[in-house]
Amino acid sequence: MVKFGSKDKRARVVLLSSIATSLVLMNLFLLGTLLSNLYRGDVAYTLVDSAAGSIFVFVITTIISLSLWPKVIDWFESRETNK
Repeated sequence: MVKFGSKDKRARVVLLSSIATSLVLMNLFLLGTLLSNLYRGDVAYTLVDSAAGSIFVFVITTIISLSLWPKVIDWFESRETNK
């Protein structure tokens, strides 16, 4: 049973879900850059490239997930009310 309660609590859930999703995706990006540098032999991405790319991935995924998580939560709530 999924109940998120009031709108204030729901906004907090959306924000925390968005930040958690962005952190996971940012870590995957950073892992990919580090592994590509490790297996190539020469440096494909500098430390500045990795840091700037990680910040960019975090910001973009935060914006996208802030628009997607409310729809996911609505879908979960509507699925529970239809049962």
